[in-house]
Amino acid sequence: MGAIMGLQRYHRKRDFGQTPEPKGSVTARRRAGLRFVVQKHAARRLHYDFRLELDGTLKSWAVPKGPSLDPADKRLAVHVEDHPLDYGSFEGVIPEKQYGAGPVALWDRGTWSPDGDPRRGYREGHLKFSLSGKKLRGGWALVRMKGRGEEGKEPWLLIKERDAEARPGHGADLLEEAPQSVKSGRTVEDIAAGRKKAQPHAKLTRAAPAKRIAVSVGEPVRALPAHLEPELATLVDTAPTDTGWLYEIKYDGYRVLARIDGRKVRLYTRKGLDWTARFPDIARDLAARNLGPAWLDGEVCVLDSRGRTSFSALQRVLSDASKGPALYFVFDAPFLHGRDLRALPLTARRDALEHALGTLDARSTLRFSAALVASGKEVRAQACKMGLEGVIGKLATSPYRHERTRNWIKLKCRQRQEFVIAGYTPPGGSRQGLGALLLGVHEKNGELRYAGRVGTGFDHAMLVALEQKLSRLRTDASPFVRPPAGRLARGVQWIKPALVAEISFAEWTHDGHVRQASFEGLREDKAQTEVTREMARRTPRARTRARRAVARTGAVKIARASPPMVLGVKITHPERIVYPDAKVSKLMVAEY
Repeated sequence: MGAIMGLQRYHRKRDFGQTPEPKGSVTARRRAGLRFVVQKHAARRLHYDFRLELDGTLKSWAVPKGPSLDPADKRLAVHVEDHPLDYGSFEGVIPEKQYGAGPVALWDRGTWSPDGDPRRGYREGHLKFSLSGKKLRGGWALVRMKGRGEEGKEPWLLIKERDAEARPGHGADLLEEAPQSVKSGRTVEDIAAGRKKAQPHAKLTRAAPAKRIAVSVGEPVRALPAHLEPELATLVDTAPTDTGWLYEIKYDGYRVLARIDGRKVRLYTRKGLDWTARFPDIARDLAARNLGPAWLDGEVCVLDSRGRTSFSALQRVLSDASKGPALYFVFDAPFLHGRDLRALPLTARRDALEHALGTLDARSTLRFSAALVASGKEVRAQACKMGLEGVIGKLATSPYRHERTRNWIKLKCRQRQEFVIAGYTPPGGSRQGLGALLLGVHEKNGELRYAGRVGTGFDHAMLVALEQKLSRLRTDASPFVRPPAGRLARGVQWIKPALVAEISFAEWTHDGHVRQASFEGLREDKAQTEVTREMARRTPRARTRARRAVARTGAVKIARASPPMVLGVKITHPERIVYPDAKVSKLMVAEY
């Protein structure tokens, strides 16, 4: 009876001789799975209609600000009349002078699973559920607020649960990142204008390929170095405002250096661990490309369901190779075809690398990391809207150096870094494995300082596996120089500081603890003694960095016995200053 009355209210508000909306009826669908839809509705005020199938109708809420993936955002959701199930596929324009006049786009759809009895939760005003849609996933809750509101317009709150699908601090970005309909690809603006096809929308684009350079550039080498230290990027606070920088996506994976000598390929981590056996398909594809003798620099990643690199997905692949392919995103070539390219500018190395890789089909595990066209500020903003970890900026004229430099910079969308695991708490309730990890960072004097705890971001398998690893490291003494006390230390099991975890979090508190932390995975490529608090530095200027890269004695840490080469021409006395006022060297002129 309640469902029928709900559709009576729906019918009373509409003239089906004028509106294209479906009249519908209360029906019990035969196919498995309860449906949910979210429709973006540009009526008098733009809002999002959130609908859950239950008892033959779509229970509906109008969400003025739209759903947020940030658990801290409690979105107002006004309960409105039930809609027929047929409304779940509606997209079009409601005519003027009709109820809800304006364009409607089918913004998301999929299935939902209630947590417990959905009828009871709906009746009592606390409905918990999981969504499996094109855009919205994971755990959610609808909670009725105190007070009834206007008749038929009860105020509820739509809240994202803290899980792997949450985006703390960036919950609303998805609305701008993906405004298109999942049905037609159109936006509400396209629908309002009567367009049958979607208009192109701004997005990150790859730079046009530069003019190819000969692969014979660089200095020939008699023997390939046995080991190579990678160049590392420095975290900065803001994007550079000047030109002279290239930008790439900041990949969420493991940094891997590939040594290619003939058909023999070895894959090494930053620490020099040989991981060739972990990624045999990548080694095989590199061996087939005729690149050596060479050292390539890149990141091994796994893509999630949205096409984004995911560290947690990579962790699952490493624990079970059957779960998905790993890809090698290559972005630099310190050595290529038996030549030392380290003294060349970044643009020349990238051009040689792209030319050598050639065309890569979808079956290959290799990817060339393309540069992005836009200013640093625009690239970072768009990357954050797309839910990426951030971007890497690189000075276009810089040589390849074996240390952390400010020629390569990191621009992050959200706080994220490594922490030492120093202890854990027991699980609570029905949870298994452990409750939370106690985290630490090293001070400059080497002491380990407590930096907070993390209790989210784990799945069941990870909790059990972690507890097994940690139990073998148990100790009675706290590794912290000043361990937490009182309730913070209650039930804590200390461990030897041997494991490093990747943690994302909202911010640092004033006392140096992480807030709203989420576990991303274990890092096997970094020693715990290297873990310190990462501090953003002042953004460098491209021109200043370009001059210092070659004008300062010893600035380029490259072991070579002969002069550098530019496009096959040896540059003698490359450090000689030829324009004293501007401090421009002979090598800078040749590279320019």
